[in-house]
Formats: sequence, structure tokens, C-alpha cells
Amino acid sequence: MLVVTAEDSYFHGLRFVQPQMWTVTIVGSKNVVLEDIFVSAISRSSKPARNTDGANTMFSDNITLRRWEIENGDDSIAAKANSTNILIEDCIFRDGQGVAIGSIGQYADRFEIVENVMARNIKQYGSNYVARIKTWTGEQNDWPPNGGGGGIGYARNITWENITIEDGAKSPLIINQCYSNVAKVNCSTSTFDISDVKYSGISGTIKTSRYAEFQCSRSQGGCDGIVMNDVKFVDVSGDEEKEATGIKCSNVNDPEGFDC
Repeated sequence: MLVVTAEDSYFHGLRFVQPQMWTVTIVGSKNVVLEDIFVSAISRSSKPARNTDGANTMFSDNITLRRWEIENGDDSIAAKANSTNILIEDCIFRDGQGVAIGSIGQYADRFEIVENVMARNIKQYGSNYVARIKTWTGEQNDWPPNGGGGGIGYARNITWENITIEDGAKSPLIINQCYSNVAKVNCSTSTFDISDVKYSGISGTIKTSRYAEFQCSRSQGGCDGIVMNDVKFVDVSGDEEKEATGIKCSNVNDPEGFDC
């Protein structure tokens, strides 16, 4: 479903089963509420259900996504280019990849932003990630839609709050400024700025000892204002449960609530 240039609009009680690609995309809209929506996009083979995003926002302002239940194989909900004042709350995600910022920076020299995003009161089961920010490299490799890079802009004032996950498959907290369609790239070329990112009241069980991976680009001077408060994960990958304390980070300036 494509929501284009909607204003002061309300969508309620929709149900989507086995959509072929992005399920709901909100573009060029403002003051829109979408709530009590069900999405099931699952693979019945050994291959993942790619590009089955539950919802994406683009070029939109003041969008609320409330009480979504999503089972899929890609981003549960993603705030993409020029998304501002986005609220995601009271949701249930099964499998999938949690709430994402981006990917962004795919189009060379194009200025794009994501600002003022709040994801809160979410329960996740078997997801790969809880919170992921992904920007393309600063060097363009091939052309969109599959390739790209070299975009500029910023993502700031992004918050994940009061979220639990059970049986998370990978490191749940991710900042990746090395997004690309090729294997070998320079991961310090992105000039996309990331700042004021907060993780608060996030907990659960994961199948790895590393709970965060923050790869910020040296070319931009790193990420600023990355804050953790009351974040705790338990590693259930072995015979005995233990606290997941591992973190891998580069170019994170003055981290608060954790050590790099």
C-alpha cells in the first residue's frame, strides 16, 4: 500500500498477508496516524523473505505508527530519507530486523535527513536487531536501486525506549556507516552525520555475547551524543546463560553509559 501526499489522515485495522515487497510506504505525507495494523510476510523456504519491510516513511513529517504487529524478513519499520517527527509505539515484531533508520545516503551528493524519531514500548521475538542505523559509504559503487553511495546529510535525535527482545539472532544495537552492495569498501568514507542517539530501557535475550556494534565514519569525525541507559542483554548462545557484555565500536565520540 502506498500512502502519497496524505494530510491529517487516519488508517486503522488493516491486514496484509504475504505482500510481495514493502508492505506500507508513506511518502510526502504529514500528520498521519496508522494504527492496529497486521503484517505477515514470511518465507516458506530456507531463503529469507527479503525486502518485506512492514512500513517505511519517506519525505514525511509527523507520522505515528501505533500497535502494529509484524512478522517478516526485513526491517519491521524503517524511517528513510527526509523522515521527521516519527513515532513508533506499542508494537509487536516477530523475526525481521526491528526499527531501522535508513538505509540513507544512497544517492551521490543528495542531501537527506532523518530527525526526531522515537521507537518505544515494543516487544520483539527472534528479530535480528532492535535498533539499526545504516548509511551508505561515501564512495559510490554502481547505481541505485541496488548500488550507490556518496549521499550527504544527517540523522539526529533518534531514540529507542522501553523495548524487550527474546531470542535475538544478532547484536541488537547497530550503527553501520559501511552500507554497500559490494563486499570490499572503505568504511570510513561516509560524510553522513549521526548524532544524539539514545537507547533507554532495552533488555532481553540474544544469541551472541556482543550486544552492540557501532561503526561510525572517520571522514565525518565520528558519531556524537550516543547514550545508553538501563541497557542489559543476556547471552543464551551457550549451555549457560550469561550477561552479554561485548561491544565493538569505532569513532564514537564521548560515549555516555558505556565504554568503547
